[in-house]
Amino acid sequence: MRIESKLCHLTDNKAVVKVSGWINEENQGSALAEGATVDDAEDKAIARLKKRLGVFSNDKKVRNSINENKVQTSLTVELPKRENIRMNHEPSDWSDELTAIDSEIERLKWTRDDEISFLEQKLGYNNRNKITKYDDILKYLNLLKQIQTKNESAQVNVNINTLIRESDIILKDLNWNYAQGRQFLKKEFNVTARKELNQEQLISFVEKLKSIRK
Repeated sequence: MRIESKLCHLTDNKAVVKVSGWINEENQGSALAEGATVDDAEDKAIARLKKRLGVFSNDKKVRNSINENKVQTSLTVELPKRENIRMNHEPSDWSDELTAIDSEIERLKWTRDDEISFLEQKLGYNNRNKITKYDDILKYLNLLKQIQTKNESAQVNVNINTLIRESDIILKDLNWNYAQGRQFLKKEFNVTARKELNQEQLISFVEKLKSIRK
């Protein structure tokens, strides 16, 4: 069995790796695991995949009379009922949540650029691997579940571009220069550029500017 690995999450003390198993170019399934290092996470994920498929460590397909052709090629993962867990009691293993995120991305048929654009707009991250808070992982997953089609993400891009153009007009009316606009962003949102704001923050930014313009 050929194993392919993908790094899904990485911090100073945590790594999450997804592995997929292939036999004769046919995907046999996948598994995620967390470890202190990338190698540790990968080893755990491989062991989990082999256990799930009923495969011995020497890759012989004889355990539990499993037929390779009947092994599912994709996983359907439901989010554990952890929404009520407080941040200071967050689970140490995020594998289920990250697998569920992968499942949602596949459902939406998003490219990597689609995901990055959505993350930047909604949570201010330009890479999923940079998410270090468990509540942000949950928030991201819940946002993905609310999206029905890929077109909804495109609509978000349109809305953001419209809000930026509207803010340009108001800033011009206020006769604010670049430095004044940047200072206002820093004071109100602790950012230095509008592209760092998500859609909700941009709406608030525009409303604040309108209140000043009156």
